[in-house]
Amino acid sequence: MVRKSFFLALLLCTGAAFLSSCKKEELSSKKELLSLIFEASKNAQLDRNYLGEISGTEVTASLAFGTDLTVLVPTIEISPRATLSPACGVPTDFSAPFVYTVTAEDATTKAFTVTATAQPAPYIGDWSGGPIDLGQSLMHVKVHVSEQGEMTLELSDLVTSELNGNSMKGVFEPISRQDTEIRVDQTHRWVADNWKEETTAHTFMYHVNSIQNMRFYYCICYPREGWWFQLNLTRE
Repeated sequence: MVRKSFFLALLLCTGAAFLSSCKKEELSSKKELLSLIFEASKNAQLDRNYLGEISGTEVTASLAFGTDLTVLVPTIEISPRATLSPACGVPTDFSAPFVYTVTAEDATTKAFTVTATAQPAPYIGDWSGGPIDLGQSLMHVKVHVSEQGEMTLELSDLVTSELNGNSMKGVFEPISRQDTEIRVDQTHRWVADNWKEETTAHTFMYHVNSIQNMRFYYCICYPREGWWFQLNLTRE
């Protein structure tokens, strides 16, 4: 009787240990960030969904030019039964690398760094087009635009190559988007073979058709009272 009781107790202990072991093994150690998307449906400023690229614990996302990185709402998928901190689905500042921590069911953790960037302005560079008839003579148009929002507009006579007096240098808000009327504050105008300081405001608008082609609209006043000219420019 004592021997039976001993074996029964041993069996119960072994079973309890086995069940305990099974219970521990059931705790998942998976803690991956599986996907990150900036969805247009959750971010009014976006024109489409933008998918992050995952490489190890680094996640990168390249968004459209002019995107406000300080108020982006991400949609994140992680391993089943894991948790995410901070929570996603709320406006988050991605103007600097942002760290998410994924915690597995077994309490182990893994940190993922998300880096979001806005694509460079599509208008940056040197552009040219024409000839165009501006009522005086046929003109060749050349436009230089910098990343900082500096613009040089050169209108040169097709025959003599002399610059027209409406050639100017100016500045504008560098995050201005296409298909929007943009104020450019003139700083210099071409007068008597020299750039002379002269301040006034003009209007321009652009639409990038391809990496090599841009539609350019220009008015010599602001607010606009009709476009003075519009033409396709080719990247030089």
